[in-house]
Amino acid sequence: MRILKYIFLLLLLFSVAFIVFVATQPSDYKIIRSKEIKISKDIVFNFVSDSSALADWSPWEKTEAIFKNHKATSNDSLVQNIVINNEENKSLLQFQKTKKGTLVTWNLNGKLDFKLKMLSVLQGGIDNVIGDDLEIGLNNIDNYLVKELTNYGIIVSGLVTKHTTNYIQQVDTCATTAFQKVSKKMLQNMMNFVEKNEIVITGLPFIVYENRKTTDGKTIFAMCVPVEEEILTTEGSEISGGHFDEFLAVKTVLRGDYSHSKEAWNKAFAYVKGKKLIEDPDGKYIEIYKVSLPKERKPSKWITEIYVPVKKKIYRPKVHKPETSEEVSTPSEGATTNPVQ
Repeated sequence: MRILKYIFLLLLLFSVAFIVFVATQPSDYKIIRSKEIKISKDIVFNFVSDSSALADWSPWEKTEAIFKNHKATSNDSLVQNIVINNEENKSLLQFQKTKKGTLVTWNLNGKLDFKLKMLSVLQGGIDNVIGDDLEIGLNNIDNYLVKELTNYGIIVSGLVTKHTTNYIQQVDTCATTAFQKVSKKMLQNMMNFVEKNEIVITGLPFIVYENRKTTDGKTIFAMCVPVEEEILTTEGSEISGGHFDEFLAVKTVLRGDYSHSKEAWNKAFAYVKGKKLIEDPDGKYIEIYKVSLPKERKPSKWITEIYVPVKKKIYRPKVHKPETSEEVSTPSEGATTNPVQ
């Protein structure tokens, strides 16, 4: 019995010593992980800097970590505060263009709570604990972008009729590289406006392009939501009413991420040219998001319809003039004629 007491006492002393040892471990840490992703720098940066895409690549569950205070420096770096186990950590993601794509370097530093200190002691250092999480996050970015963004298809469906539509719109201008991020925020703003004003919508949101690309590399567009009746708004409001009449268009369907929309538009324009059609300036250049966020998170399953307005061909029947002939008498061979006296 006395031996058991000694064993229990030794275990207790060992536990206390271990707890003291863990508690006295350094609280500050810094971890770095890097990965090359074979996707262009702009696409990688736009994806990672989009706070709504965190669920697609973050190595931590929402209950384990909180990302906040996103701050981008050009398109080269992204600074974040990440709260892990109630401890705030500084995150720096850097993006460097390479021959094959983009080198993403993730720096994380902060302070360890007791739980992380214990895991650090048991697993041979904090680098083996949180460092694995950073690798998982970088791999998630790679898998998402490479597998999801490269899986797409484009089909030109041909001529269709776009029917008369009323809609509300918000017009904006942005750099073509920032279009996805800007349009996503505008769509959320439009849907909030619809809900607040109890407006009944009659279809899916769509984009009307005033100018797909200006000389300074910017896009002028309107984020639209179809409504039953034409709506009038007060002057100066960022939301206004819109309308277009029925027109003929070439329809093209893109299955996949919006980064392939330029290729889809080019194929639509090529079809117009190949069929010797004429674009109609009175029509609308439209993108309709048939399947998209937030209902579907995987870009490979997104479906976007593109419409290029064209003029209707006017067929004029050919009018055949009746053939007329006049009988002319000619003297027969060998005959002579006498002049009129």
